[in-house]
Amino acid sequence: MVRALWDTLFGIRDSPEDLQGPASLSEEACGDLVHSLVRLGFLTNMAHSLDGKSFITHEQLAKDILLQLDKHNGRVSLLNLPRTINADLADIQDRVQDLIRQRPGQFVQVQDELLKTEYLVLLVEKLNQELIRDGYLVISDMCRKHKFGVDFMRQFLKDRVGNTIAGQWDTVDRGLVIAPTFLAEQKAILRKTLSALDEPTSLNSLRGRHVVQDQLFYGLCDLVAKENDLPGVFRGTGDQGVFVPRPYEQQQIDWIETFFRNNGFIELDAVKKRGVADPKAHIQSNHPSALLLEVHAVKESIWSIIDASVEDTISNLSWIDVKPLLPSPLTKGDISSLLRQLPSLKEPTSRIAIAPDQDHSLTGLGGGSPQETLVIQDTIVVTSGQLQKCLLRMGPLLDRSLKNLVSWRLSHELGEHMDGQDDGENTASIIGEGGVSTLKGFLEHAMSSQTMQRKGSGNNNSNNKGKNASRKSEGKKKTQIQDFLTIQEVKDEIRQIEPDFDPALVNAVAGILHRDLVQNLKDRNRSVILNQVQDEEQQDEEAIEEGANAKDVVSDIRLLSKRIELSSKGIDVFEDSTVKNSLSKYLLQSWCVELLDLVVLRLAMLDATPAPALTDVTAVRERLRKSFMEHHHRMGGSTSEHQSFAIAAEDATALLKLVPPVALDPLKRLRKLTAGSGKQKNMAEYMEVWSALSQDPKLEFDIAGDSDVKDDRQLEAEHMQELGQILAAIKPHSDPALMLHIVALIAFQKWTGRMLHASGKYVPRILRQLRLLHKDETATEQLDLLDKMLNAVLSNVKQQQQQQQGEEQSGDVTQEDPDQLWQAVHDLGVLLSTPQ
Repeated sequence: MVRALWDTLFGIRDSPEDLQGPASLSEEACGDLVHSLVRLGFLTNMAHSLDGKSFITHEQLAKDILLQLDKHNGRVSLLNLPRTINADLADIQDRVQDLIRQRPGQFVQVQDELLKTEYLVLLVEKLNQELIRDGYLVISDMCRKHKFGVDFMRQFLKDRVGNTIAGQWDTVDRGLVIAPTFLAEQKAILRKTLSALDEPTSLNSLRGRHVVQDQLFYGLCDLVAKENDLPGVFRGTGDQGVFVPRPYEQQQIDWIETFFRNNGFIELDAVKKRGVADPKAHIQSNHPSALLLEVHAVKESIWSIIDASVEDTISNLSWIDVKPLLPSPLTKGDISSLLRQLPSLKEPTSRIAIAPDQDHSLTGLGGGSPQETLVIQDTIVVTSGQLQKCLLRMGPLLDRSLKNLVSWRLSHELGEHMDGQDDGENTASIIGEGGVSTLKGFLEHAMSSQTMQRKGSGNNNSNNKGKNASRKSEGKKKTQIQDFLTIQEVKDEIRQIEPDFDPALVNAVAGILHRDLVQNLKDRNRSVILNQVQDEEQQDEEAIEEGANAKDVVSDIRLLSKRIELSSKGIDVFEDSTVKNSLSKYLLQSWCVELLDLVVLRLAMLDATPAPALTDVTAVRERLRKSFMEHHHRMGGSTSEHQSFAIAAEDATALLKLVPPVALDPLKRLRKLTAGSGKQKNMAEYMEVWSALSQDPKLEFDIAGDSDVKDDRQLEAEHMQELGQILAAIKPHSDPALMLHIVALIAFQKWTGRMLHASGKYVPRILRQLRLLHKDETATEQLDLLDKMLNAVLSNVKQQQQQQQGEEQSGDVTQEDPDQLWQAVHDLGVLLSTPQ
């Protein structure tokens, strides 16, 4: 490295002898040499001068900085030092950090300035002197005067105020420090000024008087407001605040209390103008029994009189206008609010709907009791009982109107339609929405003594027919029912029967009663027509219902016939003729009997107009038809949950009188076959006779041509689903015999592909036949499980019989856990019934 440095400074000599002579360096080469030595680390603690002509050690640079700091009284700007001591700013800053680090607590760097700790001590003394002289310090002024930043000065004061600086912060202006003695003097001056006030004065005005330092004014107000002996109160803050002297405030409160006590009411705005910020809260706190209205407040001495009057009105089922009983300054809104708060009217109520053409000042309370009330035009209280009295006396008016209407109809065509007699847009009652009004109920009661009969006014079909008839009178002025009972006539009648009624009350009551009276007139006008229309509609409905019943019976016949056909195919699987005959007999005596009953009922329904002599038989048919419809509706038209429908023998014999003659012999033959010995040939004959009977077009069975009958696979799948549902409904570990019966039927249909209708006593024969048909290992294991269950069921039955006979039970019989066996067989049934 030294060789490389030598080559750099002096170049390469031609011979070694050249190196033995003295070497001379230029000023530039000397500077380069020192720079290289510093860079290569041979010379440390060296700094380059600012002009580049000299070098200075770090120790000397630190001494120069301290010398400048002493020269400037402990505070020097680092930005001015480079030119002063001819050093680079970066080197100066490094030395400053070294000084602060090496001499902790003696130096502080504030932004680009270096300060001695003694300078800060002197600064604290100066601030204390200024605080004593002026009484307060403003941070912004201190920053300008001592040339410090705001952040430093704020933190400087924060660390020393109340400690080395004898002062305290202002409560409002956090940029202000106050001397305690000065604060006490200013506070005393402010309190003296406030005590001299005799009327409310704004804080902005007080500040303008310059009684205290402007910077201290709002902070002093905040301190004074927290003292208990302040001669008044501050309302609001800042320039918007007002000081109210306590004598003036008390004078205003006394005026409010005197006025309220003498008059029984007071305007809330007047209370607010007297300096009370929340008039309602003031009234409630000082007068808990007073009622707060929209504009005024009233004492109990006033509203209690109104409440007693209203309560008396309700008791007498009358009406009252409360406005004359109240002070005249109270507005309509005040009166309405007062009525809503009266204890006698405070029960939960609902508003009455107002028609578009009705006075919108009318509001009311709905209900059915005569003591319920309506409030009209905000001041009149009327009870439903008063309206009932008026309704009870409206009979003569309604009779006259009905008489005029009947006379008019007799003088015109009977078929001419009268506009407005249907339930159109003008027929809705104004009392209550979505239901029959209370007043309509009063009307019905009032008119019942005059033999008024209301019939079926809600029939939609009659309304539609009336609307169609109304279109025939186009181009011609139509007479309305309202023309025979106008609202003016109702008003005149009310004036006669209630001469003391207020005009507004007359208009409101007439508006309430008119629509119900018109509706009653419409109902009576339509009564004869509605009776005729209802008779026709009843006949049509009966015809439609009979058609639907016949369709349901035929549908059940078709499905049951298909079930019998599929079950007979299942019987064919058995090889033992004795078993076949027994199963055929069971099928004949169950499903075949039900099919025969349905066929007899269907054929009896073909005769729509039987002879008068057959009235009793017709009654039997109607009873059985209704019974079948109840059964059909209960089943919901489902084929997967079949339940039997049976007809008593005497009823079936009676129905034969209504059966077409062509079907009598086949029906008797079918009945004889179901009651026979039950051999398989009887089953085949039954199916043959039934097939021929069902193909007769005159009997309207149409079995072969029915496209709605489900195919065999779908019906068998539904039968399997039915068995699965029955199995799932059996409670765990209960009724093992029924559970085994269902699982056996499921296994039979699963392994043979054919459904079977058989009772529980055929379970051993079913299992025996399945063993003959299926000998694979899986089927054998499953049949063994079913045999175990069968033995367990038989053993259980035998034990029950022995218990009933008092015999001792044998203790040698051992078998598997019955619950475990039950669950295994049940799981097998679920597995086999689940579609693969």
